[in-house]
Amino acid sequence: MFPPHHIRFTVVAALMLLCSGSVLLGSIHTIRKGETLYGLSRKYKTSVSKLMSHNGIKDHRKLQIGQKIRIPGATSTGSGRTTAKAVTQAKSTSSVSTVGRGKTVIIDPGHGGKDWGAYRSGVRESSLNMKVASKLEYYLKQNGFRVVMTRRSDSFLSLSRRASIANRYRNAIFVSIHFNATRNTMVRGAETFYAGAAGRQLASSIHRELAGKCRMKNRGVRFARFAVLVQTKCPAVLVECGFISNSSERARCVTSSFQTTAARAIADGIRKYRWR
Repeated sequence: MFPPHHIRFTVVAALMLLCSGSVLLGSIHTIRKGETLYGLSRKYKTSVSKLMSHNGIKDHRKLQIGQKIRIPGATSTGSGRTTAKAVTQAKSTSSVSTVGRGKTVIIDPGHGGKDWGAYRSGVRESSLNMKVASKLEYYLKQNGFRVVMTRRSDSFLSLSRRASIANRYRNAIFVSIHFNATRNTMVRGAETFYAGAAGRQLASSIHRELAGKCRMKNRGVRFARFAVLVQTKCPAVLVECGFISNSSERARCVTSSFQTTAARAIADGIRKYRWR
């Protein structure tokens, strides 16, 4: 699979903090007048997103005086002793973030089976979609998201079936992965589609990361009434990761490195999206 390179360093850092007695998991902070999650994140050396996910907070502006906030890995003065249980906890939590806890992402690898999607010079869009989707699943799980795949093999699935799968889940988003093609072989770049207001916010978050990290021409975030977007109840987007009708872009799209970069960029966009 695709092992994250940061795991080893995270474990070492966690163990060093534990050995020094400076970490006390599960600490509680009581909100006082004028305090914000940003201030707490600075104080306890964590992030606002971690504080929100750890406490089930959906709107960081709605803190109340006297509210109890659980601090993930809060700083405190400890005894200086490290237990085997604490070391095990550090190892087990170092590779998986909790930012996606309680959130579901439905990944839809476009086309499949008898439906190849776009096809140029021996390259099937359906195959590329599956490769990026599989890597995206991995990175999302590393961030603690629950992931549902509409398909895991080269099989055909109707558009309404894809939407119905997404409609089973609460607190979810739907991301359909595609590659583009057109008769004009000079056209290139990434574009992301949406059909509703919530989808537009998600599309913007994903597209910003995809176009930037993949260093592609930015063709923008666009409105479209695609079936998988209008039939899906949760925020939904359709991501076009590049044009395989453009020979130079196709040469990039078929590489594992590009697919990995695209998947990580989409995952980053999902992670940064403000869930409602």
